[in-house]
Amino acid sequence: MLQLIDETMKSVMEAACSFESDRVTVIDNSGQVHTVEREGFESDETEEESESDYSDSGLVLEVGDMARAHWIQLHKLNKQALVVQNTFVYILEKYKHIRPVWQFGMKINDTTPDWKLLIYDDFYFKHHCASVQSAITMIMENMDDRESLQKLLHEMGAHHFFYEACEPHLDIFIEALMTTMKNHLVGPSKMDEDTEQSWRLLLNDVKKFMCEGISYQRNIYLKQCTTPFEIAEIRKKWEKIVEYGLAEAGVIFCDKALRSYSKLIDAHNIPLVLPIQKTSLVYDQFAEQTMKAFDTTIKSYLETTGFWELPAKVKDFVVKCMVLEICPTFARRAMTEGMFAMLSHILGDEEMNESSMRTWSKVYRALEQVGLD
Repeated sequence: MLQLIDETMKSVMEAACSFESDRVTVIDNSGQVHTVEREGFESDETEEESESDYSDSGLVLEVGDMARAHWIQLHKLNKQALVVQNTFVYILEKYKHIRPVWQFGMKINDTTPDWKLLIYDDFYFKHHCASVQSAITMIMENMDDRESLQKLLHEMGAHHFFYEACEPHLDIFIEALMTTMKNHLVGPSKMDEDTEQSWRLLLNDVKKFMCEGISYQRNIYLKQCTTPFEIAEIRKKWEKIVEYGLAEAGVIFCDKALRSYSKLIDAHNIPLVLPIQKTSLVYDQFAEQTMKAFDTTIKSYLETTGFWELPAKVKDFVVKCMVLEICPTFARRAMTEGMFAMLSHILGDEEMNESSMRTWSKVYRALEQVGLD
């Protein structure tokens, strides 16, 4: 894991620092790093924009330098690491459903009174916080060159797609960082109103550019994650599911998925209430909507664009039921197990070999990503 993070940071910096290039790093489905033309990263800004056009972005010297000066001051006071660590402790405490995004988050046990003290000593927690601290420093170092900053953040965003990070996570991080600095910094390191405004403007631009990078990498995935041959095989098997009955198949699917999800949150001591009870009317609706969403996903695949044009009508279902209101990491695992249980029951265990399971997993992954695009 640490080697992967180090290699990722190295590739990000090598690509982002090549400012004479108009290419951007993209990771394909095999895990290989390569570059593509940056045309997908076009910003809304034009070359004719004057300095006054940037005055609301937080990246003009008069505004952006206040956040940078504050970050430098925190370095001199040896408080940068503490701010970042307290930021993630805030996230881990307030947003329990995203703890499994990080390895150290899955170790937390709320029944242990001193879990916060233990997390500060966790090697992976400290390494992750150090990486974020370095990333903020890189952002500050590139603030004077907006094009360079934009390219750097596009690279970071593209890589975060594979870290299970999505756009709402950036909002959570910004909230946590600002709250931490307001509540924990006193004396010489305390933020005044102008410095706080400078930070907020800067972080809004950071979010904007990173979201562009995440979205671009997501679109690459949706276009390339499966082949026409794989989809042809999926559609043949899906016909048998339709013949069996989508409603009946949905019950098998969701029964296994909900039981798996419940076991996962219990095993990792995450105090979340199961969002759907089997005896409720909502359960039947959820089962029906789940199968309809899969049906729409499989039918929407095009050889030229993959799942990229997956209808927007699936998005509301995905956002509500599969991504944001529950633990997304465990939801994916549970939904995948539910899908495999349903397929094995209807198609037979012999049809669920490793290759087939991998392809079906990519179909689910494509469906999941629709809600974040």
